[in-house]
Amino acid sequence: MKKTTTGTIEAEPETWGDSVTASAKGVLTGVEDGLGAIGKGTWKVIHKLPGHGTIPGFAIGLGAAMLVGVAELATACFTAYISYRMFAYGETLSEAIENAIKFESGKLDNTEINKPIPD
Repeated sequence: MKKTTTGTIEAEPETWGDSVTASAKGVLTGVEDGLGAIGKGTWKVIHKLPGHGTIPGFAIGLGAAMLVGVAELATACFTAYISYRMFAYGETLSEAIENAIKFESGKLDNTEINKPIPD
């Protein structure tokens, strides 16, 4: 507590960390908003050019396959196709995996294979 010249006592903040925490929340909110804007912009670009979205899908599949030690190239191509379907057609992860499995087994309809990318 701090005594003033008028004889009244002013209360200090409970801890010095309270003010630090309050200012950190503002900074983190700003960073989060900035990253969210970058993410939305990246999603729009990759949705317009879904072939570019296959690169991170390929890299993730290749990295996972190398870690486990299975057929790296086949796994990487499979995950690249899954990411292409997600970015090009807006499918969920489970739908994209299902269609990729159908494609690999030769059971995917020709209409689905030749489907144009929506605008």
